[in-house]
Amino acid sequence: MTRESVVLVAAGAGERLGAAASGPKALVTVAGTTLLELALRGLRDAGVRDIVVVHTPGHARAFADVARRHAVTRLVPGGETRTASVRAGLDEVELATEVVAVHDAARALTPATVIRAVLDAVRGDVVAVAPALAVPDTLKRVVAGEVVATVDRSDLQAVHTPQAFVPDVLREALAGADDATDDLGLVERAIAEGRVQGRIALVAGSPRDLKITYPEDLDLVASLLAADRLGPAP
Repeated sequence: MTRESVVLVAAGAGERLGAAASGPKALVTVAGTTLLELALRGLRDAGVRDIVVVHTPGHARAFADVARRHAVTRLVPGGETRTASVRAGLDEVELATEVVAVHDAARALTPATVIRAVLDAVRGDVVAVAPALAVPDTLKRVVAGEVVATVDRSDLQAVHTPQAFVPDVLREALAGADDATDDLGLVERAIAEGRVQGRIALVAGSPRDLKITYPEDLDLVASLLAADRLGPAP
């Protein structure tokens, strides 16, 4: 059985959530449950047993309360940037781990099937995997507020988390890296520079793997959770 771990990045402050986030973003409550707990539920449903939560500095006690209820393996404070937080979490992953995934607590409704597919796809020469969806919208290139071109979207994909890696590949990609919103991009660069070898793959994502950023996103999550409780129509 493959030894796998997930680094769950939950260190964001949630400024763009406005009044909805009176504390750390991951501890914002929707329908009586924090975003962190929803994300942990998805990981557990996917069979993940080793979870490192990277929490907002200064809020260790609040995160520890959630961790105790959900059997989180380890807690570590985040850094000043997302990349620093990922590094902090990766440092807590056991050396025997064969596959490590980095996930965002802000993607609290990621289906367990997507999580499982990402973890299982790191095999052979595939050293990095992410879920992705085709881009449905027409895209425009804008310069100084003026539309200058329409972008061909036929070969574009929107990439989400969790993103899974061979641990040493991720460590090398993170070495000396500045802040990045996408760890897969760091691996792309490491491969292009010859620092690591292997292929990057994508698996089918899900519209439920949305990143909760604005207050209206919380309303959408609440609606989806309510629909889940009601179940399919008879």
